[in-house]
Amino acid sequence: MKELNSIKIFLGVISLAIVVIILKELKGIFIPLTFAIFLSFLFQPLNRFLLNKKIPVGIVILLMVIIILVTFTLMGTVVYTSVSSFVTEFPKYEEQFTEMFQELIIQLEIPVEQVTDYLKNKVNWLELAQKFSLSKIISGTMGTFIDFLVKLLLTVAFMIFIVLERTKLVKRVEKVITKDEAKHSTNVVTKIEQSVKTYIVNKTFISLVTGLISMFFIAVLGIDFAVISGLLIFILNYIPNLGSIIASAFPIIICFVQYGFSWQLIAISIALISTQMIMGNFVEPKMMGTGLKLSPLFVLIALIFWLWVWGPVGMILAVPITSTFSLIIKEIPSMKIVSAFISSE
Repeated sequence: MKELNSIKIFLGVISLAIVVIILKELKGIFIPLTFAIFLSFLFQPLNRFLLNKKIPVGIVILLMVIIILVTFTLMGTVVYTSVSSFVTEFPKYEEQFTEMFQELIIQLEIPVEQVTDYLKNKVNWLELAQKFSLSKIISGTMGTFIDFLVKLLLTVAFMIFIVLERTKLVKRVEKVITKDEAKHSTNVVTKIEQSVKTYIVNKTFISLVTGLISMFFIAVLGIDFAVISGLLIFILNYIPNLGSIIASAFPIIICFVQYGFSWQLIAISIALISTQMIMGNFVEPKMMGTGLKLSPLFVLIALIFWLWVWGPVGMILAVPITSTFSLIIKEIPSMKIVSAFISSE
């Protein structure tokens, strides 16, 4: 019996390793599929409402596709405009960088003549600026843009098939299981759907408000790149704990380069940190409630794991994936111990 249990554990570890390798190597397929699953959960209330109103499935799917494409098109336009502005304005920071560097050299008592000679003769600022030119950025990122477009279309395709198969799949499952099992399975799926939907909607609202408030402070204080700073804060706020710190660092660094040690730097630091603390410690817990019920330690582990598997996108998806996984294993008696580690209850 002990040998059988050892074999089961050994096979389980091997299977888990194989699954992780497959997820990592085929992330170009699994990332769009994961987004499609979560989007289908998000659109499910709208789908259910429209289908109950006898709206044809084809029109419902077309409406979802239009909403997704319009949303991503608007976001893409904002991102492109913001990045273009950043690239265009970057050369003017050359002088500020040089002056700040020279002041640092003086404070560290390094021979200024040697460093100045190196900056003038060894560093080709023109060539460095050309590397950050708009045309270079566009041509260099075209492959990434095409890859993003392909993944977007793949996500939409996956979502269409998920919506089409959802009702049929439920009917097929109901044929091979008892009514009690069907009711239990429906309850589990409903919990997952509600949890993911609540997290995505509330997190999006919180991130949007945080980004807009931060962008307002950045613009009022006359700091450059207010739009791209607000956009970064909005996107990175999806990454728990670490995202808000990384996002707030960008406008603070820009302010430091633009104004140096000044009242603007102190003001923007206080404003951004206060906004993040208020939204993260008071508003978000009120809106999120205890719906996710995940251990903070396991969330951190999940962030690191999914960063390794899927990169930055994995960090954004880490919480909803972990929440879904936690809800599923709660219903498996043999996984109660694992569930205890994941859950904060």
